[in-house]
Amino acid sequence: MKILTKKTKTNMKTLWQQLKPEIKQSIRDQEDKYPSLIKGVKIALKENYLWSHLSIGQARDLISFTDISLGSMSSYDWSYGDKFLVCED
Repeated sequence: MKILTKKTKTNMKTLWQQLKPEIKQSIRDQEDKYPSLIKGVKIALKENYLWSHLSIGQARDLISFTDISLGSMSSYDWSYGDKFLVCED
């Protein structure tokens, strides 16, 4: 397991930075309608570097502001967030 230190965090992108552009846009599009909820989602994404550090509630809130249905999520999607994050090799 990799330990996150201040040095490694500065080299890593936050989850907000790793989001696919269409997911970010979906969140921004709903900011006026749900300001408090969107603020919470954005804070969680900007404060975390790994998908696994999000709580289930935070991940569920993010998903609710996208076109992706909870029913279409596999256990792999829940575990790694691949439907939401840009894959960087």
